[in-house]
Amino acid sequence: MKFIIDGRECETYQLSNKELAKLFSTTTDENEKKELSDYIIYRFNKNLCANDGESEDDVFARFFSDFVNGKMRSPKKVAEKMAQDHRYLQQEMFKVCIEYIKILAENYGKGWYDGRNEWASKVSAKIVEDCKEKEIYI
Repeated sequence: MKFIIDGRECETYQLSNKELAKLFSTTTDENEKKELSDYIIYRFNKNLCANDGESEDDVFARFFSDFVNGKMRSPKKVAEKMAQDHRYLQQEMFKVCIEYIKILAENYGKGWYDGRNEWASKVSAKIVEDCKEKEIYI
């Protein structure tokens, strides 16, 4: 399906969730509304629901990957918003960050990186090394 949004022609898949919701709420054509609702449900199932064999952890990792791969505008702003969350949730989010750092550090040690993630892997290895030296157990 094609729509004109802000003067540009867009395919349904190119629309943001906000644009889809606005389009759905403003369209009066019943066939168009049905196609939009079907597409919204399809997108919801594809992006936010577990596929065969996936856990909820898998769904989040996939969603987060999709987010940083085109929707994120500022890592700093995302981090600032995360730091405003409930204190317990901050602790849990930090545990995910630490586990990610440990995995990247391990991959760096095994040579499992390339130019696209070398910086993240190398910095992760240094963080883990420094924490061990200072007897900070992560």
